[in-house]
Amino acid sequence: MDIQVRNKCKSNIITTHRLKKITQNVIKLVLDEKGHTGAEVSVVYVDDAEIRTLNKRYRSINKPTDVLAFPMNDGKFASISPNLLGDVVVSVPTAMRQSEANDHSIEREITILLIHGLLHLLGFDHHSDKAETIMREQEIEYLMLVEEERSIA
Repeated sequence: MDIQVRNKCKSNIITTHRLKKITQNVIKLVLDEKGHTGAEVSVVYVDDAEIRTLNKRYRSINKPTDVLAFPMNDGKFASISPNLLGDVVVSVPTAMRQSEANDHSIEREITILLIHGLLHLLGFDHHSDKAETIMREQEIEYLMLVEEERSIA
């Protein structure tokens, strides 16, 4: 399993060391559970300005969002590297605002966003009510697993 983590966020909301630790733990747990032990994933942490630019370019929505996922394992070139799942981009400032609004830690919010983005890379979506229900159930299941792991450690 290859998990690349890059912190391009200029604010000091959370340390790069902490982001890498959270990312490695969450992605490894989810991918192990899904049977993707040889998968490759990249996660980039950014500020609102950068995620806004990406959101505008790829989704035609001119505002920041919390997480974006860019699957690489489907489409015309998927067979080139079948283990390459894709990229997840997380806005740290948006995660911070959401954690405050939901009265939980930034670590928990980042975990939720990582799970959400990773599920998109694995083919889940929320374009219909049924698909959204399935995806939300998966998110809750993996969040519980991650939090159980943390309480044991």
